[in-house]
Amino acid sequence: MEENNNLDKEKKIEKNELKEQVKTGEIRYKLDQRSRIKGGMLQFVSLIVVVILVSFLTATFVSRRINENAFVIDDNSDFSQVLRKSLDNFESSFYDRTKIREIYTDLSASLVGVASDPQYFYGESSDVLYTGVVMNVQGYILVPYGAVADETKGVYVRTNRTNDRIYQAEVIGRDATIGVALIRVENIGLRPPKFSDSTTVKNAQSVIAMGNPFGDSDRGTVTFGVVSTVNKAFQTITYDSREVKVYAIETDAILNQGNNGGVLVNMDGEVVGINSLRLTEVLKSGLGIAITSNEAGSITRAFINTGEELQPFMGIYGDVITDIPEVGTGFYVQRIAPEGTADRAGLRPTDIIISIDKNLIETNATLDDYVKTKKVGDVVKIKYQRVNEIIEVDATLYGTTVD
Repeated sequence: MEENNNLDKEKKIEKNELKEQVKTGEIRYKLDQRSRIKGGMLQFVSLIVVVILVSFLTATFVSRRINENAFVIDDNSDFSQVLRKSLDNFESSFYDRTKIREIYTDLSASLVGVASDPQYFYGESSDVLYTGVVMNVQGYILVPYGAVADETKGVYVRTNRTNDRIYQAEVIGRDATIGVALIRVENIGLRPPKFSDSTTVKNAQSVIAMGNPFGDSDRGTVTFGVVSTVNKAFQTITYDSREVKVYAIETDAILNQGNNGGVLVNMDGEVVGINSLRLTEVLKSGLGIAITSNEAGSITRAFINTGEELQPFMGIYGDVITDIPEVGTGFYVQRIAPEGTADRAGLRPTDIIISIDKNLIETNATLDDYVKTKKVGDVVKIKYQRVNEIIEVDATLYGTTVD
């Protein structure tokens, strides 16, 4: 009996010891598991730190190597020039396109549609329409001659103003030779554009040709180009057999029926010329022709004053020459119209005009531009050189040859 009790005690002790071992093993397992988790997290963090450190060191090393071995672009290298030109062209093109829209929006208020029938403004074709340019606040508008060619029909003007009515215009003067006319609409209330001195225009200068034949800026015409030739003189014959020079600008900006009679403007939004499809077709060079802004102003003044074409008239033909001893620059007279202003004043071929009313002759346009500011009958003082003699003479301006 006693032996059985001892045996039971021993088994109970063994069982308790086994339970204790199991419990101890569980605790150790949990501790080991926690330890493994902490170890894994520590390894992960260490790995991240190592990766970041290695990346930083690698980037620093590579950057230094690149800087040490970088290809240096010399300002004089072909690659540098090509790259710079490409960037300049991109910047210029982006600027030009933005600027063109701004200039057109501003100038379209000074351009009107012109037609011989009001219904043409609501059609689809611009072939029967023209653009007119407001020349002053009195309502004078310069238009292509075709707009007034048929004297049996009226002349109508439509402006760019919203819901604006159509106006009937009065014809002030017309010149089939040059291909322009002046009309007027009283109380039209439009402002003229800003005109630039066309003698300041340079070759290769950027210009924009604009037109508004429908009297609606959303249906206008805009082309972009550069100046090819400045102040080119065209000689034409008037109805009374006078030879007249017209100064114009050649440009590769396309001129068409849509911008015929419209403006040629610089990148400052200033008018440097009036587009002439007629002169463009006469030249047949593939370039567009615009009457210079100075010429357009003279034509307008002549029409307002007399209703006739380009007066007064000097009657001399030639070219500017430079490096004249003790004189500098002057106008070399090659030919003189018989019985004209210069002929009556005593000038002869081979004379060199030095000045007119003390205004020195610097370009081909100087003499004509000054004369156009005067009236027929005005007296001007011409200073010229004949061989080695300097002569001054008072000359009365005539508008045509004298019988």
